[in-house]
Amino acid sequence: MLPAAPTYDPWAWLIWGRELWSADLSTAEGPAFKPLPVFVCAVLAPLGDGAPVAWVVLARAGAIAAVPLGGALAWRLAGGVGRFVTGGDDRSHTPAGAAALAALAVLCTAGFVRLSAAGSSEGLLLALALGAMLAALDRRWRLALGLLALCCLLRVEAWPFALAAVVWRWRAAPSGERAALAAGAVVIPALWFGPEWLGSGDVLRSGSRALVPNPGQPALADIPAWASLRQAAPLAFMPVALGVLLLRDRLALLPAAVGAAWVLLVAVMAQAGFSGEPRYALPGVALIGVSGAVGLAGLTVRPAWAVAVAGVVLVALVPRLDGLARDRAALAYQADLQADLARAITAAGGPKALARCGRPVTGPYRGTLVAWHLEVEKQRVGFPPDEGDVVLASALTAGAPVEPPVTGPVAAATWRIETRCAPRERTS
Repeated sequence: MLPAAPTYDPWAWLIWGRELWSADLSTAEGPAFKPLPVFVCAVLAPLGDGAPVAWVVLARAGAIAAVPLGGALAWRLAGGVGRFVTGGDDRSHTPAGAAALAALAVLCTAGFVRLSAAGSSEGLLLALALGAMLAALDRRWRLALGLLALCCLLRVEAWPFALAAVVWRWRAAPSGERAALAAGAVVIPALWFGPEWLGSGDVLRSGSRALVPNPGQPALADIPAWASLRQAAPLAFMPVALGVLLLRDRLALLPAAVGAAWVLLVAVMAQAGFSGEPRYALPGVALIGVSGAVGLAGLTVRPAWAVAVAGVVLVALVPRLDGLARDRAALAYQADLQADLARAITAAGGPKALARCGRPVTGPYRGTLVAWHLEVEKQRVGFPPDEGDVVLASALTAGAPVEPPVTGPVAAATWRIETRCAPRERTS
């Protein structure tokens, strides 16, 4: 079992959800606002300290659902639709093999387990996208478009795909469905920009924040688009993803086409100044793997090829499993760090006492975590070189330096709180 330790963005969603519940939203600082997770966190807000765990459970549930949904989509595409070419023969695929390979491709997409386990939204987004494709195959258009709408409330990259689906569906849609589509075109942007306007006074605050990439991201490279593509490529579980080259049926290629378009869109946005970091491309890479599974499954109808495919897949699994062990250790460290922060704040007199002392200051990438536990707005938390009245210091990861610098020693996965208004300190 992986420890429940939300990362930077989920902590922001939890803060904003709590603020929505209390009708006191402040989005002036923090990551880009995303309507769906924030509204879900608002529903979870009455759980108090249980809200972070509840959100992580929901995010993981979405990611877990994406694995069989990827398999189900490959099963459908291989069952009389997908075709492969090898040795000049056309042969039907084995749907069960395609499903197993697709589920494996989703699960082994680099970063999928780590991000989902930490409460990020990529796994949930992928599940919604796969569900929309399955609903479209069944001609359940309302369900498909509804799931696409939820995708649009998670990532703006989904907007062009939803728009294309609406344009394609508009002519055949009954009047009632057209009214719903028109309403969605108004409601979705309103849910993105309305809370930002209320919470920060700037409807474009999220866009401006997204144009300030973190160090090392593709947007800061000489050619951002190329850097984004280069960093996205290793995410793919290559033995399965390369199965796309064996396909020639257009419908079976659809997930790969959507996935490739998604990855390219992330790269174009990086060229325009947005972050372009690999996790944004993850859903697209996973979709390519679903199509690749359909192509690769065709090889398994021949025993010799089946053995070869199994061998290649097993060899490729080894580094993924090794990465999973490292991810678990990193999540365990973050879980210990977060638990110790709660204990340190209690030992220092509690959130209200520290708030009365003055402005808190902490290290980079810990602002949302600290703001949640101190029960303050994100903008109240400062960072070096800012000086504050309450210094909350820790090492972000195992072996990293302690930030901000403090006078006393700090052990691994612990916090030290130093204040100007009281002599009480916490070291563990």
